[in-house]
Amino acid sequence: MGKRDAKDIARERIETLFGLAEKEALGGSTARAKRYVTLAIRLGERHKVRAGHKRTYCPSCYAFFTPPKNLRVRTHNGKVSMTCLECGHIIRYPVKRP
Repeated sequence: MGKRDAKDIARERIETLFGLAEKEALGGSTARAKRYVTLAIRLGERHKVRAGHKRTYCPSCYAFFTPPKNLRVRTHNGKVSMTCLECGHIIRYPVKRP
């Protein structure tokens, strides 16, 4: 098994873990959803694979975002502000204009 095969398997497992996290978060089990996100992030770090789910979880507390339960989204002056309602972490990024 080569390095490329391990990365492909890691990508598949990361996708599976984020799918499970979404399912659990929508079902109300936020602790289990956090655990799945944490496992996916650690797996990506171990195999040097990007998760590809940059704005679906909080980078501070690893909560899976399910608006409006634990995420507030606001726009102001050409920027989007996403606030995690579990830990208070704020993520800001510019709005892309067409």
